[in-house]
Parts: sequence; C-alpha cells; structure tokens
Amino acid sequence: MGQFSISDLEQLSGIKAHTIRMWEQRYGLLRPVRTATNIRLYCDEDLRRLLNVTTLCGRGMRISKVAQLSDADMQAAVLACGNDAHDYHLQVNALLAAMLTFDEVRINQLFDEATSTLGFENMMLHVAYPLLQRIGLMWLAGTMNLSQEHLLSHLLRQKLLAATDALPALGSTGTRRWLLFLPEHELHVALLFMNYALRAGASTPCTWARTCPSRS
Repeated sequence: MGQFSISDLEQLSGIKAHTIRMWEQRYGLLRPVRTATNIRLYCDEDLRRLLNVTTLCGRGMRISKVAQLSDADMQAAVLACGNDAHDYHLQVNALLAAMLTFDEVRINQLFDEATSTLGFENMMLHVAYPLLQRIGLMWLAGTMNLSQEHLLSHLLRQKLLAATDALPALGSTGTRRWLLFLPEHELHVALLFMNYALRAGASTPCTWARTCPSRS
C-alpha cells in the first residue's frame, strides 16, 4: 500500500495542497494517518478517492454534492460520465484510478476510447505519456506498487504492439533504416512508440515529431 504526502497528492491529482486540506477538513473526503511528528500520510484509497472527486468536479458537480456520495456511488458516477477524450487531465486521472484498483477492463476501455477519438499517436502523446510521468513521480516518491505499474505497462505495450502490427509492411529495399536503443533499465515504452512512429512515417508523413516529448 502506498504512502503519499500531501505534496505527492498535489502532483498526482493536480489539486492544490490547500484545497486538499480544505476538502479534508470540511467534508472528510480523505482519511490520512499521522506520523509521530504529526505529518499527514495518505494511502492508495485516499489517492483513488481524490482522483474520482477531481473527475466529478471537473464535470461540473459541486464538491458539496460529491462529498455526500459513498465510495460505491462515487465510482458509479465516474463510470457513468461520458468520457471526453479531449479532456486529457481527466483521462489521465481516470487511468491512474483504474490502475490503483487493478481494473484491467477499465484501463483498456479508456485507452481504446482515447485512441478512437484522438488517433493512436495523439493518445500516446497527450494521455499515455502524461500518465507515465505521473507514475514516475510515484516511483520517485517510493509510493508505487510494482504490480500496479506492471499491469498498466503491460496493457500499454499490448496497444503499441497491436498498432505497430496493423501498419502496412515495409518494403525490403529503398526504406531508411534506424537503430533504436535505450540505456539499460530505461522505460522501453518510449522505444516501442518510436518504432511505431518511424514505421507509420515511412508510408505517411506525420507531425508527431514536432510535438513528441523528448524521452531517453
């Protein structure tokens, strides 16, 4: 189980720490424990709940109404939301919440919906990469459950391999050759996406290179 500081929650949810404290004090939304030195520590369930609250408030619900929902009702309300694949922040929040509960079906659904609306390259750039950056913050903070990260990475690799396999076959001659590599132990999702983008660009010029974040 993860242990998050309030600054971790701020970075992962996009909600300011003072707002999190206010919601906690006024509505009892989160239930942190305190260390011997009186520092708040939050668990996976607190993070998942905060992400769901953020999603519902982002869809126009008042915090006072959201706070009255049980965990089950809040989850149902999130699932009932018409997912806007152009609202990247909420898409990332939803994926992170699904990862925390090992919800494989929901993760696949969210990736597929974003891909259907945005196209595969934009899904990777605007949804998958920001999601991986959030997960990286959790890793640095020592709050990442490896089994959660492995599930999401495995599903994302499946999407990348399937999208690459669906591209037209490259000709044996007249095609530029590229050597792709990463330092040992680096995240290889970026390598798989670069492979996809180069193969896609070999047949149809694309604009991904102008917007793709630099990752080693």
